[in-house]
Amino acid sequence: MEKTLNPTNVWNKGFILIFIANVFMHMGQQTITTLIPKYAYAMGATATIVGIVSGAFAMSALFSKPFTSPLFLCVKKKHLYIFACFLLMSAYVVFYFAPNVNWLIGGRLFHGIAIGMAAPLSLNMACDNLPEDKFAKGVGLFSLGQALGQALGPSVGLSLSRSIGFKNTFLICLLMMAICTVIAFFVDSNPKSSDKYRIRLNTIVEPHAIPIAVTMLFIVMAYSCIPSFLAIYGELLGIDNIGLYFTVYAVAMLVLRFTTSGVADKLGYRKVVSVSLVCFMVTFVLFGASKALPGFIAAAIFAALGYGLTLPNMQALCMTSVPSDRRGVASNTMYLGQDLGQSIGPSIAGALIDALILKKCPEGVEYASDQIKAGAYSTMYYLVVIVLVIAVALVIYTTGKVKNIHKKDVETDADSDIITAKTNEAEESKENQ
Repeated sequence: MEKTLNPTNVWNKGFILIFIANVFMHMGQQTITTLIPKYAYAMGATATIVGIVSGAFAMSALFSKPFTSPLFLCVKKKHLYIFACFLLMSAYVVFYFAPNVNWLIGGRLFHGIAIGMAAPLSLNMACDNLPEDKFAKGVGLFSLGQALGQALGPSVGLSLSRSIGFKNTFLICLLMMAICTVIAFFVDSNPKSSDKYRIRLNTIVEPHAIPIAVTMLFIVMAYSCIPSFLAIYGELLGIDNIGLYFTVYAVAMLVLRFTTSGVADKLGYRKVVSVSLVCFMVTFVLFGASKALPGFIAAAIFAALGYGLTLPNMQALCMTSVPSDRRGVASNTMYLGQDLGQSIGPSIAGALIDALILKKCPEGVEYASDQIKAGAYSTMYYLVVIVLVIAVALVIYTTGKVKNIHKKDVETDADSDIITAKTNEAEESKENQ
């Protein structure tokens, strides 16, 4: 019988390995997420179609979760994670051979199923390799790997695509996933909790994580507009080195993660996340107003303060809101919200951009000047701020909801202890009589 892991420090072998694998996985993921829209645009796709291509993978991840989530309980997480890595490698092969936009959409749908399994599994395996008394710190450090991938992937991908082309860059992403897959063979995880595959509501959704999932939907809706359209927007503005945005974001992210670790434990999730989201709003205001690189560099710093600090704190909040045996389902529930935000965010933004272009140029999107197109992208980024205002309101509600759940659990445990103590006293009294 397999033993449950009981690590005593954060930087143990299992955590280090899954951390490294997570960096490679998200670097490949974010490189693809940034390049595929630009690749589709180069093939002649409109902003609406670019949005569909960008969000297709999240939509398939969303709809596949009812079937893949129960696997988290009845299949060893390590084995399932390795399988998901192989699926991701296969998706990158499709991108390499894709002759047109339709193939890209098909590849993205396949891609979504794979990342929909791999992302929550990696988080759950990291949690298995963390000591309970250092859980929040460990989740924050683990999410640094995801943040590094999100920050470095786009800038590296854009640079590589200019020097060696899209297809060769896709091959490098394939190599990243191959490394990730090899590492996964050496990572241990806790035993599976069930031997039966059952598609039930409680194997798909964790009720305590639903408020967090809804909040993440709006946060990721906003974030998805950056990797999906920023490269195209920068090109329309004539900024050749827009990839520097992602480089500055990466550096700022590193500094902030190491200097702000544990802040939420002292100030609380509500204060930290709310302030972070206000900083994230500034990012989109700067996107809309900036016409040159310095404005985007400033936006990168605010994005690191915003999304960069929001994501790990929301993940930690989710993982600490449920018992350890429900973390797999809880992480899956949170990613349901993220997948939905990622799928509808670019599609809505792309349709909005095309509508704004057609308003200025009724003859058709293809006849619009770069100035008109850039103006439409600018307006879209201004409007994203509204989405983040909703997210702040949800954070205030969500943090209160989770706090109440913990309070209820503590009170329940306390009541249980009192009842047990009284029962033991009564039994001892009877024995003495």
